[in-house]
Amino acid sequence: MSFCVDIITEDSFYENLTLGVVKILENSPCVRNVRVERRNGCESGAITNWEQRHCCTLPEDIRNFYVSIDGFLLQWNFDIAGEEFSIGRMEIGGLSSLKRYVSKDRQTGPSIQESTEIQTGNVIAEDTIFSGDSRDCKFFEIGQCFPGSENGKIYLAYCSKQEQDSPSICLHRGSGWYHLADNFTIYFRMMLTHLGLPLWQCCVAGLPLPTWIEQAYFLVGPHLLPSTIEPTETVSASLWNNGPINVLDPAIFKAKDSKQRNARKK
Repeated sequence: MSFCVDIITEDSFYENLTLGVVKILENSPCVRNVRVERRNGCESGAITNWEQRHCCTLPEDIRNFYVSIDGFLLQWNFDIAGEEFSIGRMEIGGLSSLKRYVSKDRQTGPSIQESTEIQTGNVIAEDTIFSGDSRDCKFFEIGQCFPGSENGKIYLAYCSKQEQDSPSICLHRGSGWYHLADNFTIYFRMMLTHLGLPLWQCCVAGLPLPTWIEQAYFLVGPHLLPSTIEPTETVSASLWNNGPINVLDPAIFKAKDSKQRNARKK
């Protein structure tokens, strides 16, 4: 993902980063208390140390993201009969939380069935990133599908047999692995498009949603439910691949830190 903003202010930074999603949520009659956690970026040395420690190179879009902001968290509350519940959540874990997945049998990769296939929505993909020996793959957690380990976690998936520069993004839920996006840029756009609704990753993967979560979708984003609009290749391309490109300027937070240091000196 390429990130860039013209005005060096925190407000414009987050407005560009979220592509106006905050205003969309604030205008929803059922949404309350939209909040974005503001964070500084990572030092380039910290990113390099992570790459050396795990023998993985972060692609340019992920590297630029962490140089600009050390993780992302946007939350909002859902109003039900005058009572607010914290439901909406968009999250990308910080660099320090980008830890490698280790399966229960202490392998470096997940335990995979003999078919070595990964589900993509309701379709089983034959040429998957997990075909072959799981030890050839590396998985790093970047977030949760929804608070609670039983709801699933999101991983960057590196696979040496694919020889791809950019890790794909996958959902691990129960014993299943589901492909969500080919790269971080597409995943971030998908996250914004789904407004942080609960279990939106499961919705993308074609997994069933609990009834109470479907009600939240009907009130906030009914068009996101597969039962409402059947996804097509054209729709997917317009949502994930042809969306506006947003660029984060790593100098934003450095400029802010510089002002803070000058104020302390005075």
